[in-house]
Parts: sequence; structure tokens; C-alpha cells
Amino acid sequence: MRKILFIPLFIFLLSGCATFNPSKEVFNEKTNINSKTYNTSIDTCYKAVKQVILKRNFNISYEDKELNRIQAERFFQKRKKTIILVLAANLQPLEENQTTVYLNAIQTTEKVYKRSHRRFFLWIIPLPGGGGVEAERVKEGEQTIEDKEFYQQFFREIEEEIKKLTIKD
Repeated sequence: MRKILFIPLFIFLLSGCATFNPSKEVFNEKTNINSKTYNTSIDTCYKAVKQVILKRNFNISYEDKELNRIQAERFFQKRKKTIILVLAANLQPLEENQTTVYLNAIQTTEKVYKRSHRRFFLWIIPLPGGGGVEAERVKEGEQTIEDKEFYQQFFREIEEEIKKLTIKD
């Protein structure tokens, strides 16, 4: 009798632990570490952000000057793994000479798996024909970068670039 009562209770507890509600997580997150406000016009700030992204060897994959958005990618190769870092920058004007920069980075890890179609006789002697290699790229994981120092370094470099641009004007 105890086993009969224990099984539904155990299933109920497991189902309660397994639910994850991302809509509630949005407001339970810690303070925003990926935004900073600069005392400069949006045009100067946009140029500075773009310069810093390019200096850090990112490739700009999407740019919209009217919406003040930039998306850039950088690829890292570690043996059979490819790590893709996607950085999105959104700029919002506050006042005449104030702009807030929002940065968000996502890291995706992919691995290449190779399959050979070569035929062998007795698993030793290769046979003619039927060769070739098939490669498949599989996504292993994706995560949002939450490293405060990563964003702070970008913000410091953006500030330095703004200073350089305002000296030229």
C-alpha cells in the first residue's frame, strides 16, 4: 500500500521540479550589466561602437543605421569545435547628447563529425570506388555571456573611442 501512495507522490514531485518558466525568470534576473550611458550624440556613439567591434576582429553580419543596431560575429576554432561569439549592440538616444549602449553576447559551440564511406576488404585493404567523407556540423550548446568584465572591457574601449572621435571634431 505504501508503494502505491509513494509512486504518485514521487511523480508529482518530479513534475514540479521539472517545470521552468522563462517568463518569470526575466524579472528575477540580477541587475543589468550590459548597458552604459555616454554623454555624446548617437552618431558619435554609433561610430565608436562600430570601431571597437571591428578592432576586436568581429565581422559585422547585420547593420541598421536607422534603428541604431549592429550585430557582429567572431569565430574561434579549437580542434573539431567551432565557437561562435555573436555580439548585438543596440543604441538608444536619451537626450540631445546622451546615448545608452546595450550589448548582448551569445556563445554557440558546434562540433564537426566526419564519417568515411571508404570500403575495405577484411577491414585492412582499401577497395576502389565508394570513397569520400561526409562531414556534419552539430550544435552542442548555446549560452548568453554573463561575464561582467567582458562587457566592461567593451564599454571602456567604446569610451576611449568616443574621446578620440570628439577630439577630431
